[in-house]
Amino acid sequence: MDTVQVDYIAIDAEWDKKVSSHHFDIYHLSGWIAASAVIDKGKPQGIIAHYKNKEVLLPIIIRDIDSEHWDATSTYGYGGPLMDKTLTDAELDVVLDEIRAFLCERGCVSLFMRLHPIINKEWIPTVGKALTHGLTLMSDLSKSEEEHWSETQNRHRRGIKKAIKMDVVTKTEFLTRQNAMVFSDIYKETMRHVKASDYYFFDDDYFFNLLENLQEKILLITAYQDDKPIGSSIYTLCQESGIMQFHLGGTLNAYTHLQPSKLITHVARNWGRENRYEVLHLGGGVGSNLDSLYEYKKGFSSQELLFKTYRLVVNAVKYTELVADIWFTESDLLSDFFPLYRKEPSKEEVLETIQIEPLAKMT
Repeated sequence: MDTVQVDYIAIDAEWDKKVSSHHFDIYHLSGWIAASAVIDKGKPQGIIAHYKNKEVLLPIIIRDIDSEHWDATSTYGYGGPLMDKTLTDAELDVVLDEIRAFLCERGCVSLFMRLHPIINKEWIPTVGKALTHGLTLMSDLSKSEEEHWSETQNRHRRGIKKAIKMDVVTKTEFLTRQNAMVFSDIYKETMRHVKASDYYFFDDDYFFNLLENLQEKILLITAYQDDKPIGSSIYTLCQESGIMQFHLGGTLNAYTHLQPSKLITHVARNWGRENRYEVLHLGGGVGSNLDSLYEYKKGFSSQELLFKTYRLVVNAVKYTELVADIWFTESDLLSDFFPLYRKEPSKEEVLETIQIEPLAKMT
């Protein structure tokens, strides 16, 4: 009888070799995972499972809960598991059951993963729960320059033309320590302007981690007027899978009227096409909402993908205890936030009696 073998595997060069045998993205590489661990204040860890000579890889970040328990999250961006394409859904469920048992024995309470809209789009698990949050957008880079310009909405065409007319120019380069700091200053001003949560104010160590580990896979496009950097965006590159993705971007408040971000996106799409990438994944709105950011991205391509997350309660007893220790409002308890015990309680009047939705749907 075939059995499932589950083990830890270090996130290092050997991990990257295993990843390279799958259809992967930059989010699965050791360098990216190390940088993401800075954001989530955790420890990178790989999970590897073998079943019938087939392989499943889960890159996770371990976050301590107490001296005995911890939980796992995926990297910032679109991590998700890497799986042998010949595994059936039933076989994957067998593997996931064994992964859950393996993690539970080692003190894990829950597993949360952001699924990759391209790589994981066909996966529908029945062990745990995959939740659809919203839409993301991608541009097909096999199209011609004329086709790309044709699918660009008129408002964006006008913005691009305006930026060029106002002598806004762009510089496309790989990440360096100097231009990382330029980007960081612009990005942080944008985050302050939009009143983003503290989570999105990345420490400069995050950018330096990307520089140290993934320099040739991080593209920076910066817009200038009169030699002053006024807008900048980071794009990730995974030549092996043909995927280019928008990561982070910003514009100085005093120069938003010049619309440099539209010119930058236009230049990025051209660069991806000319360098023979297959797709430019633009991502979605804030929190996967169909908001102004989503509408902005849709102005460059209307090709939509689904963004999903995967949730697995590994230790249901401990999960329930952790939630019960926090005074949540009724709306909190009905929230799809996961794991719920890491949610900041609402400031409304809390419920005196804690009632938790049955966990069976997530296990």
